[in-house]
Amino acid sequence: MALLVDRKMIGRASSIVHSDLSDKTKEVAAAQRYAAVDDTFDLANARLWLDEFAEVAARGAALRDVIHQDSVLMTSAGSVGIRTYNPDIKNRTIVFVHGGGWAIGSILSHDHFARWLAAEADAQVIQIEYALAPENPYPKGLNQITGVIAHVLQQARGPVMVAGDSAGANLAAMSILALSPAQRQQIACFVSIYGAYAPDMNLSSHRLYGDGRFGLSEAQMRWFWNLYAPHIQPENRAKLLSPLEADLTGFPPTLCIGTECDLLLDDTLAFYSELTRARVDVSLSLWPGLTHGCLAFVGVLDCVDEAANSILQYIETHAAIAPAPRPVPLSPSASAPRNQALPEMSPAPPPLLVDVEPLFLASKPRLQGSLAHRLACQIITGELAPGSLLPREESASEAYGVSRSTYREAIRTLVAKSMVVAQPKVGTKVAPRATWQFLDPDIITWHFEVAPSEGFIRNLFELRKIVEPSAAALAATRRTELELAELADGLSRMARSNPRSGAWLNAAIAFHHGLLTASRNEVLVSMWPAIQTTIRWSVKLQMMLPELSLSSDPVADHARVFEKIAAHDAHATLTDMALLTETAFTDTLSNMKRIVAMNEKIVLVES
Repeated sequence: MALLVDRKMIGRASSIVHSDLSDKTKEVAAAQRYAAVDDTFDLANARLWLDEFAEVAARGAALRDVIHQDSVLMTSAGSVGIRTYNPDIKNRTIVFVHGGGWAIGSILSHDHFARWLAAEADAQVIQIEYALAPENPYPKGLNQITGVIAHVLQQARGPVMVAGDSAGANLAAMSILALSPAQRQQIACFVSIYGAYAPDMNLSSHRLYGDGRFGLSEAQMRWFWNLYAPHIQPENRAKLLSPLEADLTGFPPTLCIGTECDLLLDDTLAFYSELTRARVDVSLSLWPGLTHGCLAFVGVLDCVDEAANSILQYIETHAAIAPAPRPVPLSPSASAPRNQALPEMSPAPPPLLVDVEPLFLASKPRLQGSLAHRLACQIITGELAPGSLLPREESASEAYGVSRSTYREAIRTLVAKSMVVAQPKVGTKVAPRATWQFLDPDIITWHFEVAPSEGFIRNLFELRKIVEPSAAALAATRRTELELAELADGLSRMARSNPRSGAWLNAAIAFHHGLLTASRNEVLVSMWPAIQTTIRWSVKLQMMLPELSLSSDPVADHARVFEKIAAHDAHATLTDMALLTETAFTDTLSNMKRIVAMNEKIVLVES
């Protein structure tokens, strides 16, 4: 596992489009006659726009001459046009499946990239003019692509590689899965370029980057999924249309490429995570500062060329180590998708979440709960100041409406947490904050419930920045393959869950707990209760807001840490984990302030 590119390597800030790419995109838009694809859902205009965009974007590119031949291939799904670049090169072949939301795009729209790939990889490249939806919905185009790949495998004299971008990556991946196991073994590698893999459209990046500011929007992507498979019920689409629900055992070595400023970033991370969990040889390349569809500018912009070099490196490596080709008989179903058996999953772990009351109970009196909780909240808010005396046992019933035994139990609880101190002949006093057991999960929870100060939140995350990066660095050197698989499972569940759900939080907790466990340090692991409580409440704040508000994609941040642990790179793991916790602190503080402001508005309205 390698080829991870992150923003620190080139000194760029998070989620900022590279200035050269931004300027060029505006220049191309100004030169076009057809309006950019928007949420008006005009399919005819969208097709014209993409072909024109590709032609204008490629102007001025310095590419070596590449000859091509157009031909027609017969498949069980009918005839399909193909364009072969460098037809005289026989020692390596790349089948490239173009994107365009299954409904737009063509050999013409991706001709520039295919020529660049053929020239720079010194390979024969085959593009497929598969049937587009909605005129030809699923599975017509998929069957055609599967038939072409099977034919190429049968005829090839050298290693065969498969690549696809966006919806084309989805089609290519599903076509590979539709092949027989023997045919899949003949594929040297697969290159997934900002692929579309999550038809439910409920991942973090869909919410963070789906407003259209980076081009492709969430509304457009939902439109494309509906055009592709209008006859399939939404609840069945993930199983039929995405490799995330398939058995990926035996899938070819894969390079997963994601662009930072792209609503489909988490689709790539989810696919990467599932391949990792299936023990596939998979690498991840995250392109900072670039957007969906940026390869239209390859050979034009240096920032795109630098990123695209990862494709060439990967192809060169896997073409060199690919086994010698041997003829593979075409199976009767070689050009039609097979029903994939879902992998047997282990029973789901018991829920890690506990229902919690709404936050900021100081402004909304709690009617239930333990007396210890009530007293703790009064102490934390300062209503019971340090040094103040609590009622004696005989008067507690009148003061709090509880029995003497209940009061004694509450005092014992607070004494154990050093929040109060019982002194003979004096009574029970509120202890100074300096004596409190701040690592106690209850004390952390009580602080969050009554709106913690910025200083308290900062203290908690400074603890995390001390503990978790160190634990992660140790995990990079000490983890076992089983522990790495458990981290991959947590990352996979994060990537495939709605970031505002309990499932996402459970997956995040599993990942962080696995990280501490893999450190093999009992003292660090003992800090887990405090860290778990902090993580739970950080995400809880995020879930309370009407819309997702994060400074970066948390799944991508966790994927960077995982990749460094997988590579046994302790130093880089420590750095990336520190950045992850710093980002989490920034988001938690911002979310807390937003919720406080929301509550203040509610109070003003009610008054």
